[in-house]
Amino acid sequence: MQFTTRKLTLALCLVACCATLTAEAVEPASISGTITDPQKALVPDTLVTLHDRSSGLRLRVTTDASGGFRFRPLRPGEYILEVESRGFAPVSLSGLQVEAGQDLVRDIALQLAVRREEVVVTASGRPQSVDEVSKALTVINSTDMQERGETSLAEALRPIPGLRIQQLGTPGAQTTIRTRGLRVENTSILIDGLRFRDAAAPQGDATSLVSHLLLADTHRVEVLRGSGSSLYGSHAIGGVVNMMSAEGGGRTRGSLLTEGGSLGRLHGRARLAGGFQQDRFTYSTGLAHRNISRGVDGDDASRNTTAQGRLNLNLSPTANLSARFYGGDTFLQLNRSPSSAPGLTATGIVQARPLTPDQVELHQTGTPLSQLNLGSATFIPTLNDPDARVATDFLSSAVRFNQQPTARTGYSLSYQNLRTDRIHHNGPGGPGFQPLGITRSDFGGRVQTVNARTHLQLGTNHFIDAGYEFENEQFINRNIPVKPSPESLADVTQRTNAFHVQDQLRLLQGRLHLSAAFRVQTFSLQTPLLEPLETAPYQGFTFDAPPTAYTGDGSIAYFVARTGTKFRAHVGNGYRSPSLYERFGTYFSRFGYSAYGDPRLRPDRSVAFDAGLDQTLLGNRVQTSLTWFYTRIQENIVFDFSGGINPATDPFGRFGGYRNSQGGLARGLEFTTSVRPTTSLDLRVAYTYTNADERVPRIGNVLKSYVIPDHQWSLLATQRLGRNLFVNLDWVTSSSTLAPIYDPSIFSSRVFRFAPITKVDLGASYRLPLSEFRSLRFFGRVDNLLDRQYYENGFLNPRATGTAGLEFSF
Repeated sequence: MQFTTRKLTLALCLVACCATLTAEAVEPASISGTITDPQKALVPDTLVTLHDRSSGLRLRVTTDASGGFRFRPLRPGEYILEVESRGFAPVSLSGLQVEAGQDLVRDIALQLAVRREEVVVTASGRPQSVDEVSKALTVINSTDMQERGETSLAEALRPIPGLRIQQLGTPGAQTTIRTRGLRVENTSILIDGLRFRDAAAPQGDATSLVSHLLLADTHRVEVLRGSGSSLYGSHAIGGVVNMMSAEGGGRTRGSLLTEGGSLGRLHGRARLAGGFQQDRFTYSTGLAHRNISRGVDGDDASRNTTAQGRLNLNLSPTANLSARFYGGDTFLQLNRSPSSAPGLTATGIVQARPLTPDQVELHQTGTPLSQLNLGSATFIPTLNDPDARVATDFLSSAVRFNQQPTARTGYSLSYQNLRTDRIHHNGPGGPGFQPLGITRSDFGGRVQTVNARTHLQLGTNHFIDAGYEFENEQFINRNIPVKPSPESLADVTQRTNAFHVQDQLRLLQGRLHLSAAFRVQTFSLQTPLLEPLETAPYQGFTFDAPPTAYTGDGSIAYFVARTGTKFRAHVGNGYRSPSLYERFGTYFSRFGYSAYGDPRLRPDRSVAFDAGLDQTLLGNRVQTSLTWFYTRIQENIVFDFSGGINPATDPFGRFGGYRNSQGGLARGLEFTTSVRPTTSLDLRVAYTYTNADERVPRIGNVLKSYVIPDHQWSLLATQRLGRNLFVNLDWVTSSSTLAPIYDPSIFSSRVFRFAPITKVDLGASYRLPLSEFRSLRFFGRVDNLLDRQYYENGFLNPRATGTAGLEFSF
């Protein structure tokens, strides 16, 4: 079953036209108002968002010169109104009920209080105010990203409790996200609520793409911590990160940004948004480019060009057709991975101490290790590999139709086409073992997804969502070795069908919120194609699809309005289906095939529970949150070359590769506090304690999970000097971590302990108004202000760096 974007777009347009003509005829309603500041002055150019509580549709406008806004035409129903303005706390008004023909007026006075009255969608798939959310969720809005000078998703996520962000070297190098002590493949990335991943990656997740995700036109990021598989399917065992595109609307507006600095860094971004015909058609788009010409060691170039955009067409007050895209084209020079120093003990935990830079330089120019002064060094950092590089391009495009035939029933149809391509080149240059000539490995992923979803409102406080999802996933790997070795090809396709339902209930005048969800997903594997066929592994075997996945979760929240206290709890099970590479991954050379995959693999499975308390104090000047979490991985997939796979008994004759293991356990605490000591100072403090262990040691007798610190702290401080000058401090500290380093001589049973990391960034921004809607913003930033030298898994990260730039907004 093959789909094309053009066919699906035409089909959805046809459905939209037919449904619009047959929709229930109602007199349109409207919501309008005026935005003022604490001194009752009018606030123009403020972003106002209206969320349809039933269908999930979002409409956006900007206030005019008199601070006014208006949404029309609207269908009768319940809405949530959200207001965001630079220098003020976000405001949301929930429970706005409008009837047919009604003109509802809601004037809003912005406040400087720390209370963040935001509207979120990732926790349940439909709009909710923060008081209704029964799961652990954090929002990073556009103001946060601008004040901190963030340009990529990974940068924006660093201070979030429960997350461990790891960058292996220069900006653009591999970057990973770990949630609540779990592995990188257990965090799902979404773009506008749809899964974003690389079907050709070893675990079929988004890890190969995380470092490339620039904030070209991202309006906000929502981070859900805790099991999300019942809503978002595979890979959401630990949580979900949802990048949400800006939606446009209001007056025509945009910005041009340019900056440059250390590491040979140049970064530019252009944005444009607006609407036509009283916002019946709205648009928002952005283009970003980042160029790192030198990198950490002067020879670590990376380039990234990313485009993001969204189009919305309101066909009627009850029907909407939207399209969005997110794509990038990137290049990265690769280094040789770190390696163990000779003469170390074969087992146990070793303190990680790098070879000194002068000795690394000698080794880079050809001096053998035996002639170097190793001193107390226990590992050799990365070395330049002049002809190793990877080029990556990806494009996620989607079209969605929403229709609300009646005030209490609606549905949506969506199609997403996701294409990822990674091309690895290597040659004979560089230290250590290298190929005899130029080699090339292509990894292509193709994912096509069709979603049909219906929503039903039973009374004022009861919501039911149900849906069906079809996904076609393809993994293509072509290797072109040095001649005369023949080329090899692996082409594997899998199809899945999923059904899901969610029930949400509000009781006790909206103080008690209950939610339950269930999902069932079936898999169908197509016959794999491996070339050259004559010696290909996996021949003569019958391949079964992964077992049917059943996931569910339940959550509860009770809000005490009098004291500003919310109690919440969330329980659920999760799964990650084995990737196509884990099942059929191979490597082919002049020596023949080496099989890594195992078609018999069972999926990762988990059970998770968390409970928490959210509290506001001192007239909303203090907001604090405490969460206890527990996740048990019942079974998972590991890559093993330690002898756990016996070639004499393995049906594919493997010496190593992927196999099932007994999982592990992660538990801990998350604590956050936001404080406004004065009207111009914001402080946000976060702390995470994580105790993560494997049930079976991965190396030697070490049970502790790799890369996960026991303790992690962060501090965000924003000082406003007037309305136009901001100073921002971003401080992240983590305790020591364990990680393996490759040993070129033996399969060792040792692991390395890396020192604690402290990273402090300082930035400043000044906005110069030029007219009512035009301004220049001057900004600068110093990363790693304390000039600390630190290594992630043996990869040296940048020391103190600086950037400066300006942005013109209109």
